[in-house]
This record gives sequence, C-alpha cells and structure tokens, in this order.
Amino acid sequence: MRKLTALCLSLSCATPLAADPLHEALRRAVNDHTIPAVKTFDAEAAALADVAAQNCLPEAVKPAYHAAFDAWMGLQHLHMGPVEANGRILAIAFWPDKKGMTPRTLASYIADEDPIIEDPAEFATASIAVRGLFALEYMLYDAQFDGYEDGSYACHLVQAIAHDLGRMAHEIDQEWTMPDGFADTLLKAGDAAQPLYLSETESVQALYTMLTSSLENTKLQRIGRPIGTFERPRPTRAEARRSERSARNVMLQLEAARDLARKLAPGEMPLAEAAFAKTIALTEELDDPAFEGAEDPMGRLKIEIIGQNIDTILGHLANEVGAPLGVSAGFNASDGD
Repeated sequence: MRKLTALCLSLSCATPLAADPLHEALRRAVNDHTIPAVKTFDAEAAALADVAAQNCLPEAVKPAYHAAFDAWMGLQHLHMGPVEANGRILAIAFWPDKKGMTPRTLASYIADEDPIIEDPAEFATASIAVRGLFALEYMLYDAQFDGYEDGSYACHLVQAIAHDLGRMAHEIDQEWTMPDGFADTLLKAGDAAQPLYLSETESVQALYTMLTSSLENTKLQRIGRPIGTFERPRPTRAEARRSERSARNVMLQLEAARDLARKLAPGEMPLAEAAFAKTIALTEELDDPAFEGAEDPMGRLKIEIIGQNIDTILGHLANEVGAPLGVSAGFNASDGD
C-alpha cells in the first residue's frame, strides 16, 4: 500500500490543479465574446452591401441597415486592435457629430457628384462624415436625402457607403481572428508574435476597461446628450434618432456589456445580473425609441433613471468582476468623448 501511495504521488494520481480563474476569464472573453462579435458584424455588413448593390432605395436597404447596426452595437464597445486601426471606429460610427459635418458633407458630395464614390479604394480615404452607419442613416431617413431615385448619384453613394462598411467589417474580422491576429495578441499576451499586453492580467484589464468605459459612455453620451439639463433638454442630440434607434442602441449596448461581464466574471455576479436586468427592462419599457420624451419632465426623468442605474451596474461590476480578478478600469481612448 505504501508503495502504491508513493507511486501515486510520483505520477498522476493527485487531484488536478484548479484552472486559473484569470486565464479562464480571458479565454472565455476572447473566444466566446469578441470573436462572435466581429464575425456577426462581418456577416451583417456584408449582407447590407449585397442588398444595397441589388436595390439602393431606402425601403429595400433599411432592414439590412438595422441588422448591421444591431451587429455593430455588439462590437462597438471593443475600442481596441483592428476596430480602432486605420480610424475604422470613427469611419463606421461618426457620432456625436457636434458640428453637423455629416449632412453638409453628404450634400456637397451629391451637389458636386464627386467621382470618389466610383472607386472603393478612393472612397476608403473619404471624409468620415460621408461614410459609415450615420451617413447611411441620413441617406435612408432624412428628408433632405431619402427621396433619391434608382441610378442617381445618391443611389450610388448609398451603395458606396454600404460597400465600405462591408470592407471594414471584413478587415476587422480577418485581423482579429487570423493566426497571430488580435485574438492571439490578447490570449498569448507577452508570448504573442507582436505582444501588446505583457501578461494575461494586462489583457484582462484591457477588456475590463472596455466593459466599464462602454457603460460610462452610454450614460454620458447616449443618455446624457439628449436629456441635457432640466432647463434645456436636447432630444435632437440623441444617437441615431432619425432611424429611431436611440433607446434600442442603449439596450443593445447593455446586453453586449452584460455578455462580456459574464464571460469575464470568475464566479457568480448576482448583484450585477440584477442591475443589468433592471436597467434593460427600464429601457424596454420606455416606449420612446428616439428619446423624444426628453423634452417632457417626466419623460426626461425616466431616461435619466436608466443612466443612474448604469452607475449601480458599474459599482457591482467592480466588486463582482474586477476585484476577484485583481483588475480595475484603466484609461481608454474613448474616455471623455
């Protein structure tokens, strides 16, 4: 018996070591959250480009536009790697447009019939104000632009914008998922072919920062801009209000953040789960898709309460996700936008 015990101790009879919680959190977040997000956006943006190429008119393009925007909301919180490379994040979603550049630039292109739209490589260098989801929103939903005819310059501009979105989404997918791509940069950390993070802790901290910054941005921008102040609400500053996506974008961002939090959490996060569920439910119950109710004191209060609940989420995430992993939110390029 003593010989058997000694043999077990010297070989493999001992209980396997428990998995490293931080390593497992990183693996889940990258493989089960980031990769599906980039692939979904790639697929939906490609579908949008295909639809626009076949029929550029607004009613034909709108469903694919919404599907692509939904997919973007599952990815836009990852301000890192290929999403930011080559200015893609602004080219895909130029908002807030505080100086009203998008309608002016679109109108200028249409008036001049700028030939840049005929060459996809050239259009990829065009102003961010004439590219991406918000330029497309103007073309599909704003009365200044949406009355165009098939075969017109505006029609071809819509097709160029949609094709450009598909190109950028595919590049993000390829650069994220290829061997030694950004997924490997996160997973392998200091051992990656081109290390950006020196340890798995740094990779996890970067993802945790994306999580918290995205929630803070939703509170400050998606909610804060339209509610303005009590004396001066600003509903026309709501994100994607023309396509009535303002509340939907808040809800989708909350759902994406919840999914990333679940993947990062080393254990249960009951308080954060309850806070996410409550905040998402409040957004769903709002019945104010473009945040037009911000002009009414009661409507403004309902929107403001969603922002207050985001603060509650952040507090619980710090205690139930950040602290157990030994990470805290760092600086993010989107801070203070």
